[in-house]
Amino acid sequence: MGYIVDLTVILDDLFRTTGGNVSANDAELAIDRVVKSHRRDRIHRDIFKFVTEASVIRLAVPQRDLVLEKIIDLIRQYGVPLCVGV
Repeated sequence: MGYIVDLTVILDDLFRTTGGNVSANDAELAIDRVVKSHRRDRIHRDIFKFVTEASVIRLAVPQRDLVLEKIIDLIRQYGVPLCVGV
């Protein structure tokens, strides 16, 4: 879960800052920006909190995919918000 959100946030940062013309150096800089901004730390803290709380919630609401919903929520929170209607 953490890898998916981290990668998505890094790729979002990378493509917003490079306009699609990406070099290896650009990729390293995008990773550094995400780490230095502490987004990565906050993402993993939020995931840890979610996992500890989800065991109780999952028993109460088994039909929902809570992990997928949380991944989408974290990407929206730490990356660029998705357009309405997409």
